[in-house]
Amino acid sequence: MERIFSICILCIAAVSVSSAQPKELNVRVGDTVTFPTAVGSNGGLTYSGSTTADGTSRVKAIGDVSSGQFTPLPSEQYRGRVQWDSSTGFFSITGLKMEDSGWYRVKNDANPEKLYQLTVYVPVSEPSVSYNKTSCNLYCTVDRGTEVTLSWYREGQRVIKSRIRSAPYLDLDVPVHKGGTYTCLAKNSVSNETASVTVGNECSGSDLWKTIAIILSIIIFILLIVGIVLYKRRGLEKSKKEQNKRIADLEISKKALQTQGEGDE
Repeated sequence: MERIFSICILCIAAVSVSSAQPKELNVRVGDTVTFPTAVGSNGGLTYSGSTTADGTSRVKAIGDVSSGQFTPLPSEQYRGRVQWDSSTGFFSITGLKMEDSGWYRVKNDANPEKLYQLTVYVPVSEPSVSYNKTSCNLYCTVDRGTEVTLSWYREGQRVIKSRIRSAPYLDLDVPVHKGGTYTCLAKNSVSNETASVTVGNECSGSDLWKTIAIILSIIIFILLIVGIVLYKRRGLEKSKKEQNKRIADLEISKKALQTQGEGDE
């Protein structure tokens, strides 16, 4: 009996935790969102997204169903946009705006309330791609979209991915080392767009040739320094030899004069 009671308690706890877990809804700006929790004769829809001055969540009732009759509650933000379908029992909001993002609770007197987390996104625009042959770089820019990631792919293999950011001023550049077709993918939770560019072989192995050029430049510089040093050393040795020869010639001439003077005596 105690075991059955324990199992019942666990089941009730599991249901309570499950009902408290929010369901995420990601929708485009301007579209309609439907909260798939049926409300029969009595229930309502509340929103909590903005906060008050003291930091607490502001809860706002935006729709009410009583005895099977729907009444949209006064709200400047949701005026004319909250609906209730009597055949399905679902609440919906039309013409979504960015400020509609937040937490929504569907209350039904017959069942536990259901929590939803709604996020409204601006869909991404088509990427603009360009290729700089001089620097061997690809550039991808997007001018519209919220929480967007940009990724470059070469022949279906991802090369690089950006962190999540929002447009405008959203770009991603990547150096090119191989030819082929490169595709920029712009993506968020509600949309994705791509644009491609074909790159030739002019940048293939560009890093290798740059490295070789640097090494050759260093070698040429070293050889030039060595050549200058050797040239100066040879010049010094030649000058020293000539000087020694002049000294030797002077010694010989001096000895010859001395010998001639002794002969005259």
